Amino acid sequence: MKKKYIILIVLLVSVVLPVQLFAQTATQFPAQNMVSTDVFKQEGIASWYGREFEGRPTASGEIFDASQLTAAHPSLPFGTRLIVTNQHNNKSVTVRVNDRGPFVPARIIDVSRAAAEQLDMIVTGTAPVSITSIDRIVITTPAVGAQMAPQTVSSASQATATPVRVTTTPQQQTTAVTAPAQTPVYVTQPVVVQMPSRVRLTPEINIETTKNYRLQVGSFKNAKNAVDAFDRLKSTGLNPAYERFTASDNSEYYRVVVAGVRGTEVQITTDRINAAGFMEAIIREEN
Repeated sequence: MKKKYIILIVLLVSVVLPVQLFAQTATQFPAQNMVSTDVFKQEGIASWYGREFEGRPTASGEIFDASQLTAAHPSLPFGTRLIVTNQHNNKSVTVRVNDRGPFVPARIIDVSRAAAEQLDMIVTGTAPVSITSIDRIVITTPAVGAQMAPQTVSSASQATATPVRVTTTPQQQTTAVTAPAQTPVYVTQPVVVQMPSRVRLTPEINIETTKNYRLQVGSFKNAKNAVDAFDRLKSTGLNPAYERFTASDNSEYYRVVVAGVRGTEVQITTDRINAAGFMEAIIREEN
């Protein structure tokens, strides 16, 4: 009889103990990182950047070339290919992400000048767009104690993403090794203004500190000249804009203006306009 009891106890231990150990192991070591891929889509305002960054390193280390179909995005992996569509005219262009930006609220992407030309947004400066990735973007949910490196999977090859898992062992002392920073350091030269420097404003008006004004720097029939003026003003820290004007003979002109200038800011604004190389501006009071 004792022998039967001993056999029964051994059987119970051999069945119950592994089940408990399995449950404990499952609690200590959760499921592996969940990895999925999906097409990235986004809508918002696009802008373009050009001459002032020509020849400078981008955040990816590439040298910026405004004639290439590239773009800056705040978070997508470098090398991601995007279809950008101008929602005003349905024109599209395929760009490759090689930089970070834009750094203006409510804007989702900065495209190169070549891409802006294909989207027909050179004159407007900005445009509402939709962006869709050609590649599938890896979306990961990391497990506890693991970190996932963002990846891009080409839709053409449908390659399988292999996440990199970094784990920490509590019993072992580890020394973190920091890789050298890859982001280039930008050194900008201050704008030197020869004194005396004053922009002549026309017409002559009494500027009131409580009102807003619009300063027209130039009116151009050639769109390229308007773009050059826009770039020069932008390089001094101003936020210029375009106005399309039709003359009595039905010819079109592109005005380059600095709008929404408070009366208290007129002087500093004209100093920056002068630093961009302009000596005259037409001032208008805004409603």
